[in-house]
Amino acid sequence: MVSERNGFIELVNYFESLGIDVNIGKNKARGNQGLFIAKQNQKFRIDISRNVDDSSKLAIMLHEFAHYVHYRYDSSLKTLDFVFDDISDAEMEELLRVTVEKVPKSFAQVLYDKKDEFSRNVKSLSAIIHKYYPDFKLSSPFKPIEKNINYPAKYLLKYDRIKYLNKIYSIENLEKEFEELSECQYAYIKLKANQRHIAKINSRINRLNKYYSATTELWARFCELFFTNSLRAEKLAPILSSKFKNTLSSNKIKELSIVNEILHMF
Repeated sequence: MVSERNGFIELVNYFESLGIDVNIGKNKARGNQGLFIAKQNQKFRIDISRNVDDSSKLAIMLHEFAHYVHYRYDSSLKTLDFVFDDISDAEMEELLRVTVEKVPKSFAQVLYDKKDEFSRNVKSLSAIIHKYYPDFKLSSPFKPIEKNINYPAKYLLKYDRIKYLNKIYSIENLEKEFEELSECQYAYIKLKANQRHIAKINSRINRLNKYYSATTELWARFCELFFTNSLRAEKLAPILSSKFKNTLSSNKIKELSIVNEILHMF
């Protein structure tokens, strides 16, 4: 424990010698566990969230430092040629395998579970509407229903909660607040709300997929795993691990070679 703490301190000192401001537990890292920021005039910053436990700080700091190295050698953050040259399909598969290892299996499960719930709601609400309008389609606004929904209820076709004439109306209290609506209109308004929720979840899933498959994230996760558990990295990514060892031993990327030396000092 003492040696790991000493190694951590030594790494912080080294990073700061490179001109990186290292903030540990001083902020929430903008909602992330860690954050790397490249500022103007070659100013850099690594934040580790105050919400991170001590046992995770080393791995997170190594992850963020990998972003720093990537930026210094390729500010576009789009390729890994600076360290691996041309990456083959097999090597890309290794990077993805490391990502699957590092991302908790349940990470996106809540999102998919909620999406399934909203999809089931849409199906059942659609069945109610089809009783009255057999030609109803989910793909577009259905004017025969919408034209007969008056304000303020009509606002709920676009929003879950609205304020109208100093009164709050919401999807949750639809039946209580709008007793004049028909069964079909209730179903249609609720269906629109569920479709909005599905769209938001799909958007978030797409952003997550884009984030986790980004080249710089694949690289940072590989570095994090290699430096904290090289045996596991070699098992998941044998080709890249072999290349990376050569990179470290040849001093091709000085910053990474020094990190490797520091980690093996303690």
